[in-house]
Amino acid sequence: MRIVVIGASAGGVEALKCIADQLSPDIQAAIFVVMHLSPDSSSFLPAILNRHSCVPVIQAEDGLPIEAGKIYIAPPDRHLLLECKEMRVVRGPKHNRHRPAIDLLFRTAARNHGPQVIGVILTGFLDDGSSGLLAIKNAGGIAVVQDPVDAEVASMPKSALQQVQPDFCVPSSEIGGLINQLVAQVEGKAMLAQQAGNGTPVKPSPKGTQTSFTCPDCHGAIWEVEENAEVRFECRVGHAYSPQGMQEANEEDVERSLWVALRALEESAALEQRLADLSAERKRESAHNFYLQKAQSRKQHASILRDFLVGSKRRQSEVEGEEGKQEMERVS
Repeated sequence: MRIVVIGASAGGVEALKCIADQLSPDIQAAIFVVMHLSPDSSSFLPAILNRHSCVPVIQAEDGLPIEAGKIYIAPPDRHLLLECKEMRVVRGPKHNRHRPAIDLLFRTAARNHGPQVIGVILTGFLDDGSSGLLAIKNAGGIAVVQDPVDAEVASMPKSALQQVQPDFCVPSSEIGGLINQLVAQVEGKAMLAQQAGNGTPVKPSPKGTQTSFTCPDCHGAIWEVEENAEVRFECRVGHAYSPQGMQEANEEDVERSLWVALRALEESAALEQRLADLSAERKRESAHNFYLQKAQSRKQHASILRDFLVGSKRRQSEVEGEEGKQEMERVS
């Protein structure tokens, strides 16, 4: 049986609708979709795609048998994994701060279905899916990437193109028809190393070099793992990050800690000021001067930290705005 795995993030609904419109009603493949959604969101994607697809679209459920001629959608806040004959839907550790994670779907597909797999990366932020697509290629499968120029958000396709030599890079308007053709032809795809598509188990034991870093999610120890010329960071619990994902998560963690520090400084300054006022009311000049000096010091430190945080946010917005402007100019 042919296995098609598709990963999407921001802008993915339109791309998926376009693909669903073109799929053959008698396609001899099981199709699995992971799209990044808020963990609290309703699973609206099956209903939307069913209006555009001749192939039935259903939400994936733990233990369901894998059947050709169906599209399975990962539910919010659950990983979708593929075994040989059935699917698993589990609430395992987040990967690159995502659950469901594209990489996990792709790696388990590569490990258990090898050259029968067609992997597709669509529009989205950051780089989820890139290492999973590499695992599919190494297992003898076919890699398809949406043309970044066509993508609403180009980060995921660009990352995939940087890490993987895809078999096809095409706009979303051509992917559905391409899948129809590949499903019929994939039997002739040569199998590379069956064992090369080893992915990360649901509860991985870190293998590699232990670092001095801590996991942004659980603050446990982090291991640096190299596999198939790819580097990723994993903790003992199972949270995993690409280098870019680790950098983004660490940056968020640092900023969050600094805002906590700012709040503590401002609360301390307010307390010291109140103690200074109480001392003045009671004519305790020495205590008044002591608390007033500490309040002024806390206010000064808080002001410096607030200026740094606000300035950092402003600079980041300016950089992102300039990058977006350059991207729009390049596309136009």
